[in-house]
Amino acid sequence: MPYHLSPLWYAIFNGDTGVYIFFVISGYLITSLLLHEQQKKGTISMRSFYFRRAMRILPPIYFYVAFILLMAWLGRVAVTKIDIFSALFFFRNYATTSSMWSLEHFWTLSVEEQFYLIWPFVLYFCLRHRPGITGRMIAAKVAIAVILVSPIIRVAAYLSPVPYLHHPGMFHMRADSLMFGCVVALLQGTPAFERVYAFATKIWWIPPVVIFLCDCLAVRFQNYWQFPIGFTITGIAIAFFLLWCVRNPSSVVGRILNARFVVHIGVLSYSIYIWQTLFLHHGNGAILGSSLKLISTFPGNWLAVLLVAEFSYYVIEQPSLRLRTRLMHYFSSAEPKPAQAIER
Repeated sequence: MPYHLSPLWYAIFNGDTGVYIFFVISGYLITSLLLHEQQKKGTISMRSFYFRRAMRILPPIYFYVAFILLMAWLGRVAVTKIDIFSALFFFRNYATTSSMWSLEHFWTLSVEEQFYLIWPFVLYFCLRHRPGITGRMIAAKVAIAVILVSPIIRVAAYLSPVPYLHHPGMFHMRADSLMFGCVVALLQGTPAFERVYAFATKIWWIPPVVIFLCDCLAVRFQNYWQFPIGFTITGIAIAFFLLWCVRNPSSVVGRILNARFVVHIGVLSYSIYIWQTLFLHHGNGAILGSSLKLISTFPGNWLAVLLVAEFSYYVIEQPSLRLRTRLMHYFSSAEPKPAQAIER
């Protein structure tokens, strides 16, 4: 396979590893939030969960898609129905006939949204029928089962004579990516998990080195490495290293991650994710045009991504979150209160 850059460069700047980290973090955060709600209120409100997620995710996404449609109306880019509908309704990873590059990164968001449709209900039923640590252990076993069976599913799909099933971004090919974060959220604090964690992070830099070596093997062997074992080893290493970073904020790595600029980038990360392809993809000249070449090539395109992300965060995301808070307060206050006993 020819490379325009060295394989080492591809290994260091492996975008798929960034996606994997995003998935593990997402599984960890969503599971932790649901566990916190269950512990605080004694149950998980599915209605509140999906309302919060919708108000967090949909407004910035739909604003971006509206912009792409405007560019199509102006004749800057060709749009197909499958491109738009697969982006709006989060099945981009299964719409293999879609070809619009400015929406191609939505496959990762589609995986996450499909995760939202399944995992909260699994966790809800586990905790409802077996409250406390027992329910958490059952949910953890479900997540571990997904992790164990995923390599078999990937290999079987790749060996299938149906080309449609070969796409590595489909949910059944990447579900275990999120499950690693779920397992950590469910099992942290238990004696068995803490022993494994202590062994895996005894030398803190071992997990990131494992991630890097997996990236090198992925560059060399691609899906022959990734599908049967690569994704699994990478997921384990990412999960342990992320937990180590959370627990060691005073370390050098922790101080870097908690630096003001890095934290601000984290705040903007969702808007950066949404808009980055528009400015960083090599085909952006079709939309931006030669007159805007300054923001379609490095370093102007990186600055443009940050500026547009700032706009999206403060003009779209923040008002949506404030509206979400007001609506949730209104709905909670409008719910009928339980009848109180009459004082004698």
